[in-house]
Amino acid sequence: MTVPKRENHVIIAGFGIGGRFIAEYLQRQRVPFVLVELNRETTETQRALGVDVLYGDVSDEAVLRAAGIERALVLALAVPDDAASIRATEIARRIQPSIHIIAGTRYTSSGMAALQKGADEVIVAEQAVGHEFYRRIAGFMSIRGPSDPEEGGIDEREPPL
Repeated sequence: MTVPKRENHVIIAGFGIGGRFIAEYLQRQRVPFVLVELNRETTETQRALGVDVLYGDVSDEAVLRAAGIERALVLALAVPDDAASIRATEIARRIQPSIHIIAGTRYTSSGMAALQKGADEVIVAEQAVGHEFYRRIAGFMSIRGPSDPEEGGIDEREPPL
């Protein structure tokens, strides 16, 4: 299946929670996008809703080309497969050196690999979870007692990630 030829669009890989948030935002802003998804049912549902969607593996060069990687502005890798994100990053960077790549990964080590392969930005799930735990514990501790670490409280500054 092909999608209409797009220019200056965003390619969203993966339609889990992250991909859905990206798509909803882009739809509200009227920014064109192409969705690449490996779940056939999701692909068919989104196509029926009028979304430009390709069934396939984003780490496959042919799929990236079918999504218009040569003309895209952004590649948002929101897939649950770190290895696929890293491969897609490397392929996309080779094909379209000026594209802005945001790679989502589960682990810090995978995020570092994505940066080494050409990602401009990385969102690391384990860091996001750690940051949220830090923020919530800091908030809880601030209502229970001193927040000054020198007084035995918790340091409420940004976490060290």
